[in-house]
Amino acid sequence: MSKMITGGMDLNLERKPDLQADLLIIGGGTAGPMAALKAKRKNPSLDVLIVDKATVRRGGSICRGMDAFNNVTIPGKATTAEYVESIQLMSDGIIDPNLSRIIAEKSFGILQELESLGVASFPRYENGEYMVQQFHPRGAFLAEMRGDIKPVMEKLIRGAGVRILNRTMASRILTENGRAVGATLLNIRTGEFQVCRAKSIILCTGGQGRFALPDTGYLFGTFDCPYNAGEGHSMIYHAGGKLVNMEYNDVSPMLKDYEGPGHSTFIRHGGHLVNSLGERFMTKYAPDMLERAPSGIREQAMRTEVREGRGPIYYDLRHLAKETIQIIKEGIFAAERPTEKQFFEMRGIDIGNDLIEITLSGPNMCGGHGPTGALVDENAETTVKNLYAAGDIASTGWGFVGAAWVFGMIAAETAAELDAKISFGNVDEQMAEAEYQRLLAPTQREDGFDPTEMEYKVRRIIKPHLTSPKSQARLESALGQIDAFRRDMTNVKVTDSHELMKFVEVGAIIDTLEMAVRASLERKESRWGYGHHRIDYPQKDPAWDKKYVVAAKDPASGRMTTYPQTVPEMRMQEDTDDGNPS
Repeated sequence: MSKMITGGMDLNLERKPDLQADLLIIGGGTAGPMAALKAKRKNPSLDVLIVDKATVRRGGSICRGMDAFNNVTIPGKATTAEYVESIQLMSDGIIDPNLSRIIAEKSFGILQELESLGVASFPRYENGEYMVQQFHPRGAFLAEMRGDIKPVMEKLIRGAGVRILNRTMASRILTENGRAVGATLLNIRTGEFQVCRAKSIILCTGGQGRFALPDTGYLFGTFDCPYNAGEGHSMIYHAGGKLVNMEYNDVSPMLKDYEGPGHSTFIRHGGHLVNSLGERFMTKYAPDMLERAPSGIREQAMRTEVREGRGPIYYDLRHLAKETIQIIKEGIFAAERPTEKQFFEMRGIDIGNDLIEITLSGPNMCGGHGPTGALVDENAETTVKNLYAAGDIASTGWGFVGAAWVFGMIAAETAAELDAKISFGNVDEQMAEAEYQRLLAPTQREDGFDPTEMEYKVRRIIKPHLTSPKSQARLESALGQIDAFRRDMTNVKVTDSHELMKFVEVGAIIDTLEMAVRASLERKESRWGYGHHRIDYPQKDPAWDKKYVVAAKDPASGRMTTYPQTVPEMRMQEDTDDGNPS
């Protein structure tokens, strides 16, 4: 490390009296507020506490809004069967189809409720039908959406009596005999440490969006929320839960120099991917699905084009009608990313008349944009009892905001219904004190490594070691470096509560990096295009069909372990292809 911090500590990590809530929701982005609202509606007397590292009003990946409700199955536009088929195709069968069925069945009801509550509006054609476009390989599941969603949701949950703690992060889940009974909380402004006892906990902490370094040269990108650093994944792991598909590389086309979105918006409206010769190259790699091919296939195609000298890669919207370009601008520039509009203006780019150069992100980990995350059942419960997960932290398979809202609702209603049947568990004081001491230690060192430079040191190895095509030699080299990172973490020094937050975040980045590396070593085959491609195992192996790779903590050794587990079969349901909410 090049920078050591000495002296100058102004942080007093104070342990405050314990808190208590019937339901603790960690994360106030997309899934968290929906969970809070649904819990109070199910049981108005329920004491619900939601904590967020930023603010519930603007936190999370949809802090400004979204240009589309993806994914939603609208009657007459698509069916449940089409949705399940499409997700199975994208995941190559490595996602629980029952979770996809639930998203399809429940999502339209969520849309109607958001509309009736004034949370969001959904533009319609002149004939009164919702504006819905196709982005998936099969079926149309993206409905145009407008609205300043987060402030409205915050007002609704405050009005329902939900307690909110902003600028507060969770660092560990506390357990008793395999059941979640509480969490440790850190106020990132004051440095106050508290234990919160809870009957049930819902993790809504988002994906691992702060993983590989962006191509912009900065530590943070603007696609996924940059403070989603994988703490939820880390908390589930240390609580004894299972995470799956962590070997999958979530890599998306990004606007060059902006690291922002565009793909689903441009492609669902009819945009093309072209190379430097102006060729629509996806006709060679996925002639049936073209730009709607699964992301790993798109990534493989783009990298091949660049490697063979036909880069850069561009979005081409020049053939689209002016009316379509206007819809795109209204959605992504006004509803979702005003800064993207500023970026194009500064560069002098008119998206309707100019090619838009792109690069590739990641790899990142996002259950909304891929298959990675916590293993959950149909009630959104993890393998730790009374611990639920919803949104991008959960392995619900390319569910986007639809999965976040649907499983936020399901987790909350399940927990609210269960509340009267369970009592508060016993918090192990030794477990709580151990976490307090873990966070206290970097505040008391006389000198040590800077946490920001520690983060850079960890994240800079991710692309070279994890980007497909992967090799056993590079993956094993990464494991050796991870061991060194863990030793270095015992020498990090922090001087304020913000740096202490970064210390927790870097620990989570290291945990998720090890999950990705070990899972990549475990899956001895190639699958999902460049989602997971091994040089030493270049073909898909049928023995791995319908098999997760699980990452979990071995209770005996305390070390990380990986192993295969069979994906559940689709359970027979009545009336699952009408697209209507159940």
